[in-house]
Amino acid sequence: MSKAVFLSRTEGKPGQVYYPLSVQNLPLPTPEGRELLVKLTAASLNHRDVFLRQHLYPGITFDVPLGADGVGVVVGAGPAVSNPERWQGKRVILNPGTGWKDSPDGPEDPKGYRIMGGTKLYNKGTMQDYLTIDESEVEEAPEHLSDAEAAALPLTGLTAWRALVVKAGERNSGKGAAVLLTGIGGGVALMALRFAVAKGADVYVTSSSQEKIQKAIELGAKGGVNYKEEAWEKKLLTMLPPGKKAFDAIIDGAGGDSVEKAVKLLKAGGVLSVYGMTVSPKMPFLMQAVLKNIDVRGSTMGSRKEFEEMVEFVRANKIHPVISRVLQTELGDIAGLDGLFQDMKEGKQFGKLVVEFGKASGCKFPPGRAFLGTHPTRPLDRPIFVLITKLRRPGVPEMSDDIVQLYGPGLSFYLAHGKSLARITTPVGSSGMSLRDVADSTVMRSKRSIGIRDGSNTDIRTSNACQRYSATLKALHASNGLLESRAKNLSDNLVGLELDVMRVQSHIASHGELLMTWQADILTRLVEVVYKRSEWKMPGGITASSHEGMDEARVTLLYRTAARKIKKETLRRNFGLSVQYYLALQRYDEIVCFRSINRTRSECTFARWLMSQKETHGQIGLFNFWARLFPLCYGRTVKETSEMF
Repeated sequence: MSKAVFLSRTEGKPGQVYYPLSVQNLPLPTPEGRELLVKLTAASLNHRDVFLRQHLYPGITFDVPLGADGVGVVVGAGPAVSNPERWQGKRVILNPGTGWKDSPDGPEDPKGYRIMGGTKLYNKGTMQDYLTIDESEVEEAPEHLSDAEAAALPLTGLTAWRALVVKAGERNSGKGAAVLLTGIGGGVALMALRFAVAKGADVYVTSSSQEKIQKAIELGAKGGVNYKEEAWEKKLLTMLPPGKKAFDAIIDGAGGDSVEKAVKLLKAGGVLSVYGMTVSPKMPFLMQAVLKNIDVRGSTMGSRKEFEEMVEFVRANKIHPVISRVLQTELGDIAGLDGLFQDMKEGKQFGKLVVEFGKASGCKFPPGRAFLGTHPTRPLDRPIFVLITKLRRPGVPEMSDDIVQLYGPGLSFYLAHGKSLARITTPVGSSGMSLRDVADSTVMRSKRSIGIRDGSNTDIRTSNACQRYSATLKALHASNGLLESRAKNLSDNLVGLELDVMRVQSHIASHGELLMTWQADILTRLVEVVYKRSEWKMPGGITASSHEGMDEARVTLLYRTAARKIKKETLRRNFGLSVQYYLALQRYDEIVCFRSINRTRSECTFARWLMSQKETHGQIGLFNFWARLFPLCYGRTVKETSEMF
């Protein structure tokens, strides 16, 4: 079976709904035609995954696993794979999209470009244990990358490559070029930073976070500015090297007023390469941009050819994608996956968010490792001999040899593809001998060692010797099988123990902060409800929905001020709340900093936690205190809220 993560259907309007995750067990897929069977070991999130959960992405479906980025090990191949030995045991990354081969202009496929994960346009997704994919859609993972880094590379790497290298062009992105990357911190911008630095460009960044700017400088950026500051454009231009008065290229994922900024920052004939429009779906084009001959070039994802070029550039320059957080768990850990999604929603990450759910070597399998059904640690230079009288497999001719030498990937892989051992001529080791040659020579040596004579003179002692030899080998094989089974059980138990320890550590590390976030959110909501029902005006004139885009420090200060002004008499007389709730609001100052930044309420997770505390741990007092606020703040009881998803 293969576990896979899907979206679960629930009611709600696009932009307001947030589909929960679910795990399903799928049958192990069988590779057909030119497909490879890949055992996935890691996957990474992209903003599109959050948009899918919010129903803000086209073609959404609940029948295709999530995930466009992934890395894994090839463990099987379809009958039409041209060179199956090339892929056996190889660690590969997957091209995140299909329908675009090599055109510099755009996808050639009449169906358009289709990205993996969560849509009806492409029935693949990387958040599953196993998947099949055409051999033309994989690249061998660069050896210097860990599994997490390899999983972080495909989508953001391809998008950044096309936006920077293809669209901006070598002259505007290569050695000595001045390149501006807006909104540093996301996966695409950081990969563009890696590429531009490797190409020798002078790179500058913008962000609303000084911490992210500093991290970008540590990664090779020459400097950066906070775009919320006044006249940040002028400040940025003063940072350019002597002789440079403007930027050659701007790589932007925000849209909005990007053209207006480009007019101030770009040289005449400079390039504004836009790979996203997260601020606004519209981008006014100004007359000043026309007069300045500015090129505005849209860019989205990239072709299969560009994907290969990008991977080779990463390999040659030993580039490492920037990782914000790696969750090492299993695909059934919905709470852990939700935590990664929450990081993405709140913009906390600097780099990619990755989940590792399978163990791999971190590099390609070394020579001599097994493939398809053989023991994964048995090297080829220590062959196993088994006595075979008749061997029948579908599509494989009958073999009458006495002894055959079984090499890990050799026999099992070729039998799986219906090939006759007699036709296998792949060299084995340094001798240049084929499996057939090795088997024949082994037969002769083995016959001589146990007294077997060739031809018609073989007597009864020969038969007895063969039988004893066969019985001994079978006993050894059974013993090896038992040892391997026990070793596997020990390994599985060890993995389970490691996961349990990780969960405990995670709980210890995060539970306190989570609880404070839940409390801060519900008390924030209480403040809003009290002011609304009392027909009071919030400090600064803010409302629950009017402070999007405002400085979070100022919003926090305004809520603190609002909480302090609420009197205990107001809570008791108008809302029936005891003095304990007044005291809780007095502590609001201590926890308001843990409030959900993006205003997404955490009532569902808080409600489920409260129910578990009541039912499992008997925390009646704690439950009753917070449960009293749910109908007032959210219009639902704790039990109703906990059952929403």
